[in-house]
Amino acid sequence: MHRQYAAQPVLSPRYYLDNFLSIIDVVSTRYGDLLTQTEQRWLFTFSSLPLDAKLLTVRLLSRKGCWFRRDKLHYEEIDDIDSAIHDLAKHGVITVTRTPPFVIAADLMTKPELLEHFSAHSLKASAKKSELVATILGLLTEDDNIPPLNTDCLCMSHDVLPIFLLLYFGNSRQDLSQFVLSDLGIYRFESVPLLYADRLFNSRDQVEDWLFLSTLNDDYWQYSEKKDIHSALALINSLPKKPSWPPLAQKWDRLANRLARDAERTGDFSTATFLFTQSGLPPARERLARMAIKQEDCHSASQAVASMLEHPINEDEKDVADRLARQLAKKVSPLSLPFHIQPLATRQYAIETLSLTLEGRVERLAANEFESQGWKVWFCENAVLNALFGLVFWDIIFAPIKGAFLNPFQRSPRDMYSPEFANQRKTLIDERITDFTNGSYSVLDIYDEKEGIANEWVHWGMVDRSLVEAACSTLACDQIIACLNRMLFDTKSNRSGHPDLFMVKDGCCQFVEIKGPGDKLQPHQIRWLNFLNAHDITSKVLYIEPST
Repeated sequence: MHRQYAAQPVLSPRYYLDNFLSIIDVVSTRYGDLLTQTEQRWLFTFSSLPLDAKLLTVRLLSRKGCWFRRDKLHYEEIDDIDSAIHDLAKHGVITVTRTPPFVIAADLMTKPELLEHFSAHSLKASAKKSELVATILGLLTEDDNIPPLNTDCLCMSHDVLPIFLLLYFGNSRQDLSQFVLSDLGIYRFESVPLLYADRLFNSRDQVEDWLFLSTLNDDYWQYSEKKDIHSALALINSLPKKPSWPPLAQKWDRLANRLARDAERTGDFSTATFLFTQSGLPPARERLARMAIKQEDCHSASQAVASMLEHPINEDEKDVADRLARQLAKKVSPLSLPFHIQPLATRQYAIETLSLTLEGRVERLAANEFESQGWKVWFCENAVLNALFGLVFWDIIFAPIKGAFLNPFQRSPRDMYSPEFANQRKTLIDERITDFTNGSYSVLDIYDEKEGIANEWVHWGMVDRSLVEAACSTLACDQIIACLNRMLFDTKSNRSGHPDLFMVKDGCCQFVEIKGPGDKLQPHQIRWLNFLNAHDITSKVLYIEPST
């Protein structure tokens, strides 16, 4: 089936100003009382600027950094850039100079410009730019005046964009590009009534703490990408006390877990234990147990495992706890442990082996083999069951629950991956399951109505109508409901681990997980295979071996 798409919309030349105005309108309305006097003055000043100055302001805010060269600014939609610069400087939005600090000037200049500008210092033309900068810094004294640049340098006086974006989106991930993707029709979002009185932040301290943790998190990932574990661990000294506000506490937990894991890898169990003990997110308790086992502290390990078994946060943690419990039972008497050892789950899925010439992905090779046997096959991994979840619960996912939606560019509610999602919508979910059971709710009708609209559960690029139709016609209603309930129980963990292939033939369906040479089943995949077979949904594992 070939989908027909409309011609791509053309953006207005001043689209970015319209988008920015939308942001500051929401921020002023929803969070005016949390803005500083400086931010309020900035908004007042911005509102009084001429059009060209407003356009240039948003252009500069959207670019990386705070310093810009005049000769690099070229915007066709701005009639008079020099006049706009004059207006911005007059109102204190920017400062203009030709003698910025050397480090700033060096960053703005190219290597050839550096060589020419500081030709009196006999610099090596073969040196890298970073080496040239270091050499010049070593030659300059405090009394040296840097020759003026050949172009004006503009500096934004206040970088207000991060705070405005955070208040508008309610997170530190989304930015102005989100508007562009929507304006171009690349993404279409469900229309959800936004309650302007319903806001995420209720104090300026919450905002500042969020921005600070976001900066720490960004620094961590930069060091991590460079494999600079020493600098990453140094961030622990800047990590604030764990906040009491739940949204910020979760953000703190995620960063603390990463730092603690790095500390554990370096053998600093004391620091790792200090951080993991405070974290409320997996794998904190698992790591505490594993460190205790390494140190032969079976008592502490058993306490951590007992806590996981008694109150597991999700299925992954329960599974890990069962494995650690069996590991501890081999080290000490099972009778001395504060929990009962659960027997290994009985395997409920078949295992088959197939020899093939390994050319390309093993999943695609296996799909071709099944197609030769008359099966209609989709290589869809997690897509089919997730799509059923997203389609069956579509309007419930996008229900205007208090605090669930803060901006018009959300693919799911903010509580999608917490137990609160199902708890807060229990009545709606129960009613939907009843309607689905008695046939008064059509998944295919919802597919036709919502196709292409962003939903975190429906991967439109992998899910066509024929796949949904095949699943609905071969899976019994109670089987689908069982799968949906399992995903509702743990939306984060159970949206993955589904078998690779879904196929139908003669009114029957089956799932098949494909494993190539050296590939092993993961615990969450085993859980899904056992679950599907327990509900009479044929699911098996096919190991692909290279043919000799």
